[in-house]
Amino acid sequence: MAPADASVHYQFGLLTCKVDAPGPAIPHFVNALRAAPERSAYWFALAGALLEVDRIGEARALMERFRDRGVSDEESRAALKDVVDHAFSLANATYFASLGALLMTMGDNGGAVWALEKSVGLDPDLAIAHSNLSGVLQKVSRHGLAMSHAQQAIALDPACVGAHINLGCSQKSLGQLTDAIRSFDRALALQPLNVIAYSNRLFAKLYAEAIPAADYASDARMFGTRFADPLLRLRPFAKDRDPERRLRIGLVSGDLCTHAVARFIEPFLEHLDRSSMDVYAYMTHAHEDDVSRRLSTMLDGWRNISGLDDDAAADLIEADAIDVLVDLSGHSSGHRLLLFARKPAPVQVTWIGHPATTGLRAIDYRLTDAVHDLPGVSEDLHTETVWRLPGVSATYQARGDIPAVRGRPPFEDNGYVTFGVLNRFEKISDLALETWAGILHTLPDARLFMVFADVGESDILAQVEERLARAGLPLDRIRLHPRVSTGYFELYHQIDIALDSFPYNGGTTSCDTLYMGVPFVALQGASAVERAGVAVLTAVGLEELAAETPEAYAACALSLARDPDRLREVRSGLRERMIASPLMDHARLAADVGEAFRTMWRRWVDASRAA
Repeated sequence: MAPADASVHYQFGLLTCKVDAPGPAIPHFVNALRAAPERSAYWFALAGALLEVDRIGEARALMERFRDRGVSDEESRAALKDVVDHAFSLANATYFASLGALLMTMGDNGGAVWALEKSVGLDPDLAIAHSNLSGVLQKVSRHGLAMSHAQQAIALDPACVGAHINLGCSQKSLGQLTDAIRSFDRALALQPLNVIAYSNRLFAKLYAEAIPAADYASDARMFGTRFADPLLRLRPFAKDRDPERRLRIGLVSGDLCTHAVARFIEPFLEHLDRSSMDVYAYMTHAHEDDVSRRLSTMLDGWRNISGLDDDAAADLIEADAIDVLVDLSGHSSGHRLLLFARKPAPVQVTWIGHPATTGLRAIDYRLTDAVHDLPGVSEDLHTETVWRLPGVSATYQARGDIPAVRGRPPFEDNGYVTFGVLNRFEKISDLALETWAGILHTLPDARLFMVFADVGESDILAQVEERLARAGLPLDRIRLHPRVSTGYFELYHQIDIALDSFPYNGGTTSCDTLYMGVPFVALQGASAVERAGVAVLTAVGLEELAAETPEAYAACALSLARDPDRLREVRSGLRERMIASPLMDHARLAADVGEAFRTMWRRWVDASRAA
């Protein structure tokens, strides 16, 4: 059928809806859509007609297929408005709940909040709508309200697994890690094979100060045994076993968009020697943005696998003949670890997205360095082989909108030192708060600047202030600032010395801090999450700011604050020092990683020949 025929069918469908009924119009809309699936309006017209005749399940399935296409033209917007207006006329809360979930998948969080709020307004007793609203509110950093809706969903339906997961995610974001783990446990009690609940529980355990790294590793291995091992494909790879031939590298992530991971991957792609390697990306989220489009131009192939199940995605990767498949997510949001469990590539690696073992035996290596993962210490905490690069394991790319470094330290104008914490609240342990309280009590004129997403919600703010006061922090000398995206880097202009969180250190935040000319003090531990701070400081030659005990951490911060000349000296030229450091030597990192992939491939070739 020609595009012109598609337009005719579409117009006939519209006419039939007006003069007859929506039912007879459906075949016309189906024919129009089949002939021109690129026309968004045809999708919405068919969905609206299906909704008219109460075929809601089919309408929802259709819109789920549309989720990776977006709404960009006026005709499509008008068609979408017709669908939404009709949903209004039906007062169909279930439809709005489904629309909200779809919009969230498409990356339209504002639209999703609107649709889901409309759903709970139409039917306050619809548990799934409260649960989905909780999920999208987390994405826009309204964690307190998200927690409230998750609790309402659970009250309405105690067996709503998603609500327990969303409650746990909100609690984690608010630093309530014990409660978060308990919520994920409840979800798993209801649905023992829920991968999302298990992965979220693993991430919460990484943040929790009371859970040793060995316990996390044991739990991750259990994930591998329970979820991944049964999926392993035991079949030979039809590969040219030339160890020096051109390789195909595959990157799997949901963060190939405006996300911190993309800031580390982009310079790697720009500097990787492509004379002997092709690189493909497998995006796991439906929503793509300008960063996604920019990254896609740097690759030999871009696949969005959000609409494929793990078997189909594994088949696609095998069809693409990928030699080295790289996970960039670990257990973070949007991961496809069960795709890796199927072993679609002979060599599989995890890198950047998760600072610990995945627990999967199907993943051969974890790419890291000798500062993050101490030799002789980290091996027992991994199912993967720990592969240490000779330099750093990731490099930092500054965003294009970063402002200049502040010329004078804030203390010069304020008359007192301002310590700053811009790390996410879930990374901040009670011991860290108590250590910061000791610093402020020892230095009575000092202030502490912190960011917190829900500072505008009075009940959540009260809980946070109660926790800070319980740790001994003087609330009258603490400024809580909302977490922002616009104007984020300007916040560093208010800070003299940053304090790194522990036991889970900052990563991207620490690099941002140094690039903005602000030194930070870190506490170094034994596992990778506890050593990100010392890794960054070592790379710029400031390892003396990484302490081995909380007492030494406090002493280091106090020493720097009490010595204005030294503080000025450390701050002076810090951005230039960062630029000249291995943290921004993208060419060296790309060469190191490229050589690692080549050596991994050679090892596989040798092993396969010996088998």
